[in-house]
Parts: sequence; C-alpha cells; structure tokens
Amino acid sequence: MKTSNPVDVMRMALEREKAAVRDYSEFAKTAKEPSIREMFLYLVQEEEKHVKLLQDEIDREVNQEM
Repeated sequence: MKTSNPVDVMRMALEREKAAVRDYSEFAKTAKEPSIREMFLYLVQEEEKHVKLLQDEIDREVNQEM
C-alpha cells in the first residue's frame, strides 16, 4: 500500500505495533523459560508505548483537520 498521507502511514504503523503486542503477548504465554517470557513481556511494554505514541499523534492530527 503506497500512500503519501502521513496519517495513513501512522495508522498503518499503529496496526503493526498492535499486532506486535498481540504476538509478543502470545509468545510470553507459551514461553517455557522465565528469561524468554520476561523478554517478551518487556517487548510488549515497549510496543504499548509505541501504540500510545502513534495513537496520540493520530488523534492530534485528526483534531487539527477538523
């Protein structure tokens, strides 16, 4: 998907971040080694920060357009 609209690009990135949160959460649930589980839980936290950052920016951009 090619787009030059920054909000569309951020929405696409947001969906990828949300998918990463889901995937890492699942991996954490099934990890047998505690250190691996902890790593995936850490990655979930990092991706959740990215989700918030992108969502806040999208909201800001959309509100400016109104």
